[in-house]
Amino acid sequence: MASITKRTNGQWQVKIRRKGWPARSGTFRTKKLAEDWAHRIESEMASGRFVDRSAAERTTLKDLIEIYLREVTDKRPGEASRVAERSRLERFLREERELAAYTAANLTPEHFEAYRDKRLGQTNRSGKPLAPGTVKREMTLLKRVIDYRKRRLGLLVNPVNTEDVARPAVNDERAVRLSEEEIARLLEAASEARNPWLRPFVELGFETGGRRGSLLDLSWEEVDLKGRAVTFRGVKNSRNPDKVIDHTVPLSPRAIAILKELPRSVDGRVFPMSPNAFRQAFNRARKRAGLEHFRFHDTRHERVSSLFEAGWSDTTVMAVSGHKDPKSLKRYANLRPDHLADELAKLERGKGDAS
Repeated sequence: MASITKRTNGQWQVKIRRKGWPARSGTFRTKKLAEDWAHRIESEMASGRFVDRSAAERTTLKDLIEIYLREVTDKRPGEASRVAERSRLERFLREERELAAYTAANLTPEHFEAYRDKRLGQTNRSGKPLAPGTVKREMTLLKRVIDYRKRRLGLLVNPVNTEDVARPAVNDERAVRLSEEEIARLLEAASEARNPWLRPFVELGFETGGRRGSLLDLSWEEVDLKGRAVTFRGVKNSRNPDKVIDHTVPLSPRAIAILKELPRSVDGRVFPMSPNAFRQAFNRARKRAGLEHFRFHDTRHERVSSLFEAGWSDTTVMAVSGHKDPKSLKRYANLRPDHLADELAKLERGKGDAS
């Protein structure tokens, strides 16, 4: 049974003690609010649906973010991931103090819908509207923050669930394919760079589909020329960002030739240059080649697309690219119209032969 008493300060205190359940208490401004709360808690206990929300009622969103930063973000294997995630969460704490002050029990989907709409109306440092993809990543991160402690807080539903808070529509697929002449032009421009590592770095990107960070971190210890493979350590893993994934990639004959021609550096890395040194050299090279729209990550798209055009299966391509999710893989497959036209021509020829 619930006992309801009026305190000297005019507020009403409720105490609920029921066998088999933890004692619950609360303080309310009016007797009506106290009675309604007591009735709800006792009904939930009677039906076996009661969930202790006391932790959620005293833990703010700010508390949850600080816990997540300490226990998850700071333990991520990749430095770039740690820096980016910390930057997003610290910006939220600075600029969203009112929302961060809400306790987890009082957060609603409406709070995050308002946050989403406000962010979509803001601009970045360059004065341009925030990209929908930026806001979508922030919403996904906030969902992870709450999911991390949801069970301990007794929350039945995450208020940032995609079912309740729609994400901004994002079209971040890239369909950038270079012709053979454009690839040759880019590699020639890379050869003219003062940075001697640029040309082999870019060419190895086309041959392996490796990400920029994976290639920059690659050491000779992870190169097996006899076995015709390299192993990228700690690669991106969208399914489980907390887990370090090592991915072994087979080497083409051209990739083996590139690696054999490279001198060995003192520090043991295959490409002894900093991310900034690569960025500056690559930007100058693509400008000389008249391909300023081309990003280094597009070499990965090129590798995946070329394997599909060669007739490889999804499973085999994923073994090379390291993708764990077929949906993510499909975003990288940009088949050339002329290749598709050739396939249609083969189909027509097959019909003719059959008749």
